[in-house]
Formats: sequence, C-alpha cells, structure tokens
Amino acid sequence: MSEEEKSSDNQEFSAPSAAANISKDYDIIEDDAVLSNSPNYQSVAKTGQVIPVEKDQSSSQESIGKGSSAATEVAKQVEHPTTSGSSELNPFAKGFVPRVSESGDTPPPIPPHHADQADAFSGSRLQDPQVEGDLQQVEEQLLPRVNCPEKIIICLDLSSEVNRVPFISRDFTKYQPLDLIKRALNIFVRTKNTMNPLHEYALVLLHDSAVWMQDFTSDVDEFFNVLQDSTNETQDSDGFDLTSLFDQILEKVDLPFVEDMLVLPPPYIVRTIFIYGRSNCIPGFLDGRESQRQLSNSPYFFFDVFYVHEPPSDDNLCKEVYDVFLDLDSNNTSYIHEVGRNTTHLHNKMAMLLGHPLQRPIQMQASHSLNPPGPS
Repeated sequence: MSEEEKSSDNQEFSAPSAAANISKDYDIIEDDAVLSNSPNYQSVAKTGQVIPVEKDQSSSQESIGKGSSAATEVAKQVEHPTTSGSSELNPFAKGFVPRVSESGDTPPPIPPHHADQADAFSGSRLQDPQVEGDLQQVEEQLLPRVNCPEKIIICLDLSSEVNRVPFISRDFTKYQPLDLIKRALNIFVRTKNTMNPLHEYALVLLHDSAVWMQDFTSDVDEFFNVLQDSTNETQDSDGFDLTSLFDQILEKVDLPFVEDMLVLPPPYIVRTIFIYGRSNCIPGFLDGRESQRQLSNSPYFFFDVFYVHEPPSDDNLCKEVYDVFLDLDSNNTSYIHEVGRNTTHLHNKMAMLLGHPLQRPIQMQASHSLNPPGPS
C-alpha cells in the first residue's frame, strides 16, 4: 500500500487535538509582542511574512466610521438574506438573551459562534426548541465519517476595508489584518496537507465580485506562490456580490454523486472557506441565489465562514453582516467563526477549521477544550 493510500485511510485529526497541536507548534500565545521572537514564527515567515505597520501610523484609526455613500446606495439594490430569529443566534445582536441550563447550574459553554463575545454573553443556543429540531434533522442525515480528500476553496477578501483597523500587540506594534490572515492560512493549509496530502486547494479573491485565481492543486508551494503574488494590493469595494461567488463555484466544481450515500463514502467533498473582512459592507445576491441553492442541496458541499471584523459598534454593520452568514447555513453544517482584533483568537479560530467536515460534529456540539470533563 502506498503512503498516500495509507494517509487516506487514516482518520483525520479531530478539531480539538488539531487546535492544540497548532497552538503548541506555532507558539499561539497571549503575549503577541513576543511572536516575532519565536523560532517557529520565523520559519512561517519565510513563506508568509508578516509586515508590521509603523507605530506612528494612525490614519487607520481616524477612518473608522460608516461605509461610503456609494456603498450605501449599492446596498439598497442588493438582495440581502434575512435570518429568522437572528437576535438569538447573532452575538452582535442587542436582542441576544443568554440562557442558563435547565438545572440552574453553571451555564453551558458558549457556542463557537459566540466565542469572541465571551465577556459579554454566557449561554447556549442549544436551549432553543427550534435549534434542537434542526440538530435532530442533521443527526438523521449522517454520512460515513471518513477522511476522504477535500477540495477546499479559499476565498480571501481583498477590499481595502480589511486593513483599515490594524491588530495591535501588547507592545503597541500594529499589524495589517491581511498579513496576519495570510499567515494563519499558511499554517492551516500546511497542517491540512500534513493530515492528508490528497487534499486540494483553490483560490478565489473577493473584490466587488468573486475572481477565480487558482484552480485546485495539492502542491501547497504552488498555491502559496499564487496567493502571495495576487494579494499584494487591496482595492476599494462598494459591495460584494454573493451570486458571482456561487456561480463561479458551480461552474468550476463537479459535486460527487454517491448512490448509497449512507454506506459508501464519496470520492471527495467540496468545502468553501469564506474569509470576509468588511465591517461596513453587507454581502448580498445581485442576481439571485439559484447557484447557492443547488450547491447547498448536495450533502458533500460545505460552506465555512471566517469573519474578521472591526470592534463592533453603532458605527458599523457587524451584526447585519453576520446575519447574512447565518442565513447561508441552511443545513446547519457550516462552521461560522467571527474574530475581532485579537491575534490569539485569529489563529485559534483558524485551527478550529482543521477538522474534516464529515468527521467533525456540528458546530453547536463542538468542544475545543482539552480539559477533562467535570464530575457528572
């Protein structure tokens, strides 16, 4: 048996253990100031170097505010998905009501969707009867839990808004968000390649619409050469058309068909990782969402979201953007992570996407803690 076949037959790392390994191997620590002194950081920087912003650069802070008038006009013409009861699911919503366990004991762990708001919220969406019904529906559609190859489409936002508010370390060094995102992507892809070298990666760039830049390849060096060459500059964007993204995916990808899907594994699955960095621009469907519906009807298509946003405030639209992502998860199979300007959270949340979609639990039931459970 070849090495590739052995790798394909092995079960992929679970998300909790993978997150722990990434934290250990790449020095994901609370003190961001010493990141640049880490030897592991230096090795990553060779392929995805992070360029600090000059400390006296303050123009990004001064530009915080509502989106441009042009963006507002575009938003009025776009079909924005709506989410029923989003105030209960959206950590940015003022109507979010924390829930305690039925026994009245310590509240259950904060769901992954809400993890960045741990200081503000404590509760669980699992108490919602509607959500419990959704979970039961998902459990009835379980597929074989196999580590088949993944075709991963990485969608990277290149709007200039992404870099408007920098990350700031404890020594007050400023870092461009896009540089940190690319570094986290570098770690993610190389770790996935270690798990299973049969995984393939494609690159889509997000401007006003989606641009397919790199077709599927298992050569991670080739992938990152294209990524570095095509993401050196950002550009102003007045909106983002989700129709263009799903149309591109439907055109470029052949979704597998398996006759007995409950028994036979698919030859591969397709996963999109949508990395969005705008806090004042609500994505929408300019020309309908038929492609998105067709893709979502396949049990082998997964759409994960990695939302890197500015600190939420009344001056931005973080909640409205997050509502769109909730609406896209019609099958409750997505992992939706939102990250503020926290370097540790950025890397840890990216590590939580390492688990194989056919082997990971649904996000509401996922636990990424390595601490042993307490007494029952």
